[in-house]
Amino acid sequence: MQELRRKNDLEKAFKLIKQLRPSLTLAEFLDKAELAFKTEYYKLFAFQGENDEFIALCGVMPFNVLYHEACLYICDFVVDENLRGKGVGARCLKELESWAKAQGYKELELSSSFFRKEAHSFYEEKMAFEKTGFVFKKGL
Repeated sequence: MQELRRKNDLEKAFKLIKQLRPSLTLAEFLDKAELAFKTEYYKLFAFQGENDEFIALCGVMPFNVLYHEACLYICDFVVDENLRGKGVGARCLKELESWAKAQGYKELELSSSFFRKEAHSFYEEKMAFEKTGFVFKKGL
């Protein structure tokens, strides 16, 4: 698990981010990542395969709200589409869990779009996340 901050690493990661966020351009990704690094304590971790290529990414940030205690929010999690269902996601999230515990976090939280049914099964059945509610949003 490697934290990404340098522009060339973020550019390399963009191919995977596009699988999760297809409407994002490279310029938007770089700008949004830099803003999140500075203002939200956002961290983007890459998981590498045998040839040093990025096979998964996980973006996280502290989620400091009244109804959680020491919670780390998973904002972005993507495994290369060619490797899904092969245990890569589970290995990556277990490594992230170990890191989070070492940092003093006591909870992980994430949200997932309704249509991502396979991801929901993965989180609940393989990773022991529990479904606790809905996320609502409204454009302004």
